[in-house]
Amino acid sequence: MTEDQNQKIAANYMAAVAHLLGGRPGLHDEFIRKVELILSGNEPHALQLMQFSETVRRTGRPVIWIHHPEDWNNFPQIGLVALAGEQVFMIENCVPWMRASDDRAHLIPDCYKMGAFRFDDELRLQYVRKSPASGFKSAIKSIARAHIRLREIETEQRERGDVFTLPQLAKAA
Repeated sequence: MTEDQNQKIAANYMAAVAHLLGGRPGLHDEFIRKVELILSGNEPHALQLMQFSETVRRTGRPVIWIHHPEDWNNFPQIGLVALAGEQVFMIENCVPWMRASDDRAHLIPDCYKMGAFRFDDELRLQYVRKSPASGFKSAIKSIARAHIRLREIETEQRERGDVFTLPQLAKAA
Protein backbone atom coordinates (compact mmCIF):
# COMPACT_ATOMS: atom_id res chain seq x y z
CA MET A 1 0.00 0.00 0.00
CA THR A 2 1.21 3.49 -0.77
CA GLU A 3 1.58 6.24 1.84
CA ASP A 4 -1.31 8.11 0.21
CA GLN A 5 -3.57 5.04 0.51
CA ASN A 6 -2.57 4.57 4.15
CA GLN A 7 -3.38 8.22 4.87
CA LYS A 8 -6.83 7.84 3.25
CA ILE A 9 -7.56 4.74 5.31
CA ALA A 10 -6.47 6.53 8.50
CA ALA A 11 -8.53 9.63 7.68
CA ASN A 12 -11.63 7.56 6.91
CA TYR A 13 -11.16 5.60 10.15
CA MET A 14 -10.93 8.90 12.07
CA ALA A 15 -14.18 10.00 10.43
CA ALA A 16 -15.85 6.70 11.40
CA VAL A 17 -14.70 7.16 15.02
CA ALA A 18 -16.07 10.73 14.97
CA HIS A 19 -19.42 9.41 13.71
CA LEU A 20 -19.50 6.58 16.30
CA LEU A 21 -18.70 8.87 19.23
CA GLY A 22 -20.54 11.95 17.95
CA GLY A 23 -23.72 10.19 16.86
CA ARG A 24 -24.01 11.34 13.27
CA PRO A 25 -22.06 11.57 10.00
CA GLY A 26 -20.35 14.73 8.82
CA LEU A 27 -18.52 15.48 12.08
CA HIS A 28 -14.97 14.68 10.94
CA ASP A 29 -13.59 18.22 10.70
CA GLU A 30 -15.33 19.52 13.83
CA PHE A 31 -14.34 16.41 15.80
CA ILE A 32 -10.68 16.81 14.79
CA ARG A 33 -10.80 20.48 15.90
CA LYS A 34 -12.27 19.56 19.30
CA VAL A 35 -10.50 16.25 20.02
CA GLU A 36 -6.87 15.21 19.71
CA LEU A 37 -7.34 11.84 18.00
CA ILE A 38 -4.18 9.73 17.81
CA LEU A 39 -3.91 6.56 15.75
CA SER A 40 -0.78 4.80 16.91
CA GLY A 41 1.20 1.63 16.43
CA ASN A 42 1.96 1.76 20.17
CA GLU A 43 -0.27 0.98 23.11
CA PRO A 44 -1.26 3.97 25.23
CA HIS A 45 0.67 3.89 28.51
CA ALA A 46 0.19 6.13 31.52
CA LEU A 47 3.49 7.96 31.01
CA GLN A 48 2.64 8.70 27.38
CA LEU A 49 -0.85 9.85 28.30
CA MET A 50 0.49 11.99 31.15
CA GLN A 51 2.37 14.18 28.67
CA PHE A 52 -1.01 15.45 27.44
CA SER A 53 -2.49 16.22 30.87
CA GLU A 54 -1.41 19.88 31.07
CA THR A 55 -2.62 20.61 27.52
CA VAL A 56 -5.96 18.93 28.25
CA ARG A 57 -6.27 20.90 31.50
CA ARG A 58 -5.46 24.19 29.70
CA THR A 59 -7.60 23.66 26.56
CA GLY A 60 -10.28 21.22 27.68
CA ARG A 61 -9.60 19.34 24.45
CA PRO A 62 -9.56 15.58 25.21
CA VAL A 63 -7.03 13.13 23.79
CA ILE A 64 -8.19 9.78 22.42
CA TRP A 65 -5.32 7.40 21.63
CA ILE A 66 -6.30 4.39 19.49
CA HIS A 67 -4.08 1.36 19.03
CA HIS A 68 -5.02 -1.85 17.20
CA PRO A 69 -3.12 -4.76 18.77
CA GLU A 70 -2.54 -7.53 16.25
CA ASP A 71 -3.96 -10.20 18.55
CA TRP A 72 -7.26 -8.47 19.44
CA ASN A 73 -9.27 -9.24 16.28
CA ASN A 74 -9.82 -5.60 15.30
CA PHE A 75 -10.84 -4.47 18.79
CA PRO A 76 -8.78 -1.34 19.45
CA GLN A 77 -7.15 -0.37 22.70
CA ILE A 78 -8.33 3.15 23.48
CA GLY A 79 -6.49 5.49 25.82
CA LEU A 80 -8.15 8.67 27.03
CA VAL A 81 -7.02 11.91 28.65
CA ALA A 82 -10.05 13.99 29.59
CA LEU A 83 -11.00 16.87 31.83
CA ALA A 84 -14.00 16.45 34.14
CA GLY A 85 -14.48 19.49 36.33
CA GLU A 86 -11.05 20.15 37.84
CA GLN A 87 -9.86 16.55 37.47
CA VAL A 88 -7.87 15.21 34.52
CA PHE A 89 -8.51 11.54 33.86
CA MET A 90 -5.74 9.47 32.26
CA ILE A 91 -7.07 6.06 31.28
CA GLU A 92 -4.97 3.46 29.47
CA ASN A 93 -7.87 1.36 28.24
CA CYS A 94 -11.46 2.33 27.54
CA VAL A 95 -14.04 0.31 25.68
CA PRO A 96 -16.66 1.75 23.36
CA TRP A 97 -20.11 0.86 24.69
CA MET A 98 -23.44 1.40 22.96
CA ARG A 99 -27.07 0.49 23.79
CA ALA A 100 -29.26 -0.62 20.89
CA SER A 101 -31.22 2.63 21.24
CA ASP A 102 -28.15 4.90 21.36
CA ASP A 103 -27.04 7.10 18.48
CA ARG A 104 -23.47 7.27 19.83
CA ALA A 105 -21.05 5.22 21.89
CA HIS A 106 -19.79 5.90 25.40
CA LEU A 107 -16.16 5.33 26.35
CA ILE A 108 -16.01 3.29 29.54
CA PRO A 109 -12.77 2.68 31.46
CA ASP A 110 -12.28 -1.08 31.40
CA CYS A 111 -12.35 -1.35 35.21
CA TYR A 112 -16.06 -0.31 35.02
CA LYS A 113 -15.72 1.61 38.30
CA MET A 114 -14.68 5.04 37.03
CA GLY A 115 -17.86 6.13 35.31
CA ALA A 116 -18.02 6.77 31.57
CA PHE A 117 -17.48 9.49 28.99
CA ARG A 118 -19.88 10.55 26.24
CA PHE A 119 -19.83 13.34 23.68
CA ASP A 120 -22.83 15.68 23.65
CA ASP A 121 -24.34 17.19 20.49
CA GLU A 122 -21.74 20.00 20.58
CA LEU A 123 -18.92 17.41 20.75
CA ARG A 124 -18.05 18.31 24.32
CA LEU A 125 -16.91 15.25 26.23
CA GLN A 126 -19.16 14.76 29.25
CA TYR A 127 -18.23 12.70 32.29
CA VAL A 128 -20.90 10.36 33.68
CA ARG A 129 -20.10 9.34 37.27
CA LYS A 130 -21.84 5.95 37.10
CA SER A 131 -20.76 3.50 34.42
CA PRO A 132 -23.69 2.18 32.38
CA ALA A 133 -22.13 -1.30 32.77
CA SER A 134 -21.09 -2.95 36.02
CA GLY A 135 -18.48 -5.25 34.48
CA PHE A 136 -17.26 -6.93 31.33
CA LYS A 137 -19.86 -9.70 31.42
CA SER A 138 -22.75 -7.22 31.51
CA ALA A 139 -21.07 -4.98 28.93
CA ILE A 140 -20.00 -7.45 26.24
CA LYS A 141 -23.11 -7.14 24.04
CA SER A 142 -22.95 -3.35 24.10
CA ILE A 143 -19.19 -3.38 23.43
CA ALA A 144 -19.71 -5.71 20.47
CA ARG A 145 -22.57 -3.48 19.24
CA ALA A 146 -20.26 -0.44 19.26
CA HIS A 147 -17.53 -2.29 17.33
CA ILE A 148 -20.04 -3.63 14.81
CA ARG A 149 -21.46 -0.13 14.37
CA LEU A 150 -17.95 1.26 13.75
CA ARG A 151 -17.43 -1.34 10.98
CA GLU A 152 -20.86 -0.51 9.52
CA ILE A 153 -19.98 3.18 9.44
CA GLU A 154 -16.70 2.41 7.64
CA THR A 155 -18.61 0.27 5.09
CA GLU A 156 -21.20 3.02 4.57
CA GLN A 157 -18.39 5.54 3.95
CA ARG A 158 -16.75 3.28 1.36
CA GLU A 159 -20.07 2.62 -0.40
CA ARG A 160 -20.78 6.37 -0.60
CA GLY A 161 -17.24 7.05 -1.78
CA ASP A 162 -16.51 9.39 1.13
CA VAL A 163 -12.95 10.67 1.28
CA PHE A 164 -11.63 12.53 4.30
CA THR A 165 -8.35 14.30 4.93
CA LEU A 166 -5.93 13.80 7.76
CA PRO A 167 -5.23 16.68 10.11
CA GLN A 168 -2.10 18.59 9.09
CA LEU A 169 0.03 17.27 11.97
CA ALA A 170 -0.90 13.66 11.15
CA LYS A 171 0.38 14.08 7.61
CA ALA A 172 3.75 15.15 8.95
CA ALA A 173 3.95 12.21 11.36
